Amino acid sequence: MSPTTVSTGEQLDRKAANRYRPSLSATLTLGFSFLFLIALGAILWISLNAAQKSAFELLRTQSEMSVEIVVDEVDDHLGAAQVQAEFLADVIARGELDPDDEGRLADIMLGTLAAVPQVSGIAYVRPDFRVTRVGRMGGEFITVRGDWSDNEGVVQSMQHVSQLRSRQWRGVTWSEDFRAPYIVVSEPVYQNDEFLGMVFAIVSISALSGFLDEADRINETRSFILYDRTNVIAHPSLVGGFRGLSAEKPLPTLGDVNDIVLTSIWEEPIDDMREFLAGTAIRGHVVRGRDDDYIYLFRVIETYGQAPWTIGVYFRGSEVDTPLRRLFLVAAIGLGILAVAVIASVVLARIIARSIGRVERAATAIQQLDLENVEPLKSSPFRELDRVARAWDSMIGGLRWFETYVPKTLVFRLMQMGGQAVRSEERQISVLFTDIVGFTRLSARRSPGELAEVLNDHFTALGAVIEAEEGTVDKYIGDSVMAFWGAPLDQPDHAVRACRTALAIAERIAADNQGRAPGEELLGLRIGIHSGPAIVGNIGAPGRVNYTLIGDTVNVAQRLEAMGKEVDGAPGPDDGTVMILLSGDTVRQLDGAFALEDLGCRELRGRGEPIDVYRLVPPGRPTH
Repeated sequence: MSPTTVSTGEQLDRKAANRYRPSLSATLTLGFSFLFLIALGAILWISLNAAQKSAFELLRTQSEMSVEIVVDEVDDHLGAAQVQAEFLADVIARGELDPDDEGRLADIMLGTLAAVPQVSGIAYVRPDFRVTRVGRMGGEFITVRGDWSDNEGVVQSMQHVSQLRSRQWRGVTWSEDFRAPYIVVSEPVYQNDEFLGMVFAIVSISALSGFLDEADRINETRSFILYDRTNVIAHPSLVGGFRGLSAEKPLPTLGDVNDIVLTSIWEEPIDDMREFLAGTAIRGHVVRGRDDDYIYLFRVIETYGQAPWTIGVYFRGSEVDTPLRRLFLVAAIGLGILAVAVIASVVLARIIARSIGRVERAATAIQQLDLENVEPLKSSPFRELDRVARAWDSMIGGLRWFETYVPKTLVFRLMQMGGQAVRSEERQISVLFTDIVGFTRLSARRSPGELAEVLNDHFTALGAVIEAEEGTVDKYIGDSVMAFWGAPLDQPDHAVRACRTALAIAERIAADNQGRAPGEELLGLRIGIHSGPAIVGNIGAPGRVNYTLIGDTVNVAQRLEAMGKEVDGAPGPDDGTVMILLSGDTVRQLDGAFALEDLGCRELRGRGEPIDVYRLVPPGRPTH
């Protein structure tokens, strides 16, 4: 066995052995870091876990309170009408008020009405349907007497209540006199089992909306009351009334009120909040809006009529995440402390391993026979390492004397005879370039993290399609991909493979666009393909070599992709289309296997001679 062979074999054995041996610096760093991570990580996890539970419990309590406050205020507001109806019915039932004494009855009703501004009117209807009623109109109190025997709703209500002998909320009722909707509660009047009539108390929708508006200003909330999910009973925008209502349409719908956020309450939620609101009477969900996520919290009650009422509030998601932001701040501080501890461990490990690191760097220089740049080792505070440093310096002195008599170039060549580099050669290849349409606009709408995720998903998809056709991804340039066929494998059908890849990419982009959420930007793409000769092989400096290709073929493919901006039907931002342009050199190798559109002979930017340009048409799309 020759000396050269022995030397090479030993060198390979040493490289293989060193590949599985961790460095001392890394071992010390990881060891100290692991101890810090275990100790501080456990404390941080316990603290954050407790803080998270407290934060979510606080948010849940606040959510429940925000809805319950509105429900209680609505109960108080409507309860005043119920109390006044009970009072008047009780006075008549006990005989303290003769209902036939019209003057005194009207006075008491006026006094009752004046005491509760939220009540819009009170009426007493006798069994023969003669009625005495008082109400507010134009800021004044009015008293009206009449006959309601022709009021079908009143007749049915009196028959129903007289049988049940109990209070009844009639829900929303249209008043022809006031041309407005009202909420009505009726209280039967009995004296010794004799039915003496019924007391009605009404609350206007406008007054209830004004009450909610005032409460919202105090509590800094946005409240609403819905009737059977689709109609609006009370909302701040209904203060002062709402035009266009009638007996057929007594309430405005969600689409009628001037509140885009409330209109979206029943859209597909991104979170139903069931787990968050578990154990409470509150229901809610989160809907994605135009400018923010919106949280709707509500309770469904069936107290005030046959149809259920939905009483609730809504908030911007950004307005209610203060406890979570504090939690994230605590987490960030904890991670900062952990990072400082890890850095401290790294510094400590490097101090300990510094002396050995000097030896390692000097050994690397000796391996390259770069003895001129081997510096003397400094003394170490550790006795063993200090002895190594003195012995090492003596060895370097001897090697420098040895270098004087042995040619370094010859030795270095002997050391490098372990393998042969890949020779560069000219090959016939096909090059494909892609570029995202409107990437600048796309990047402006996303954070750096979101943009990186979009690009990673995009490159992953394109890489899979290219590899399926046994292509080589040469490089990623910003939002572009460069790939080629014909090398290193011998692929006579390289042009066909490149075109199949382009069509597969178009199908993948279309499928991804169909799966995007409503309102999310669609991704468009331009693709250029050219076939021709290129130099393929290891290109670069010895310390930085790439297997790549160079030549005019690469430039033509890139300029074809750029030409996709200029031809008719060029994809625009957010239209989700793919433009594929081929050179005539590529088309001549396809043998009519694809649908093509001849775009004529065109000049490429930065290239003197024009070339034939074709558009590759995906299956199912017409050519022009």
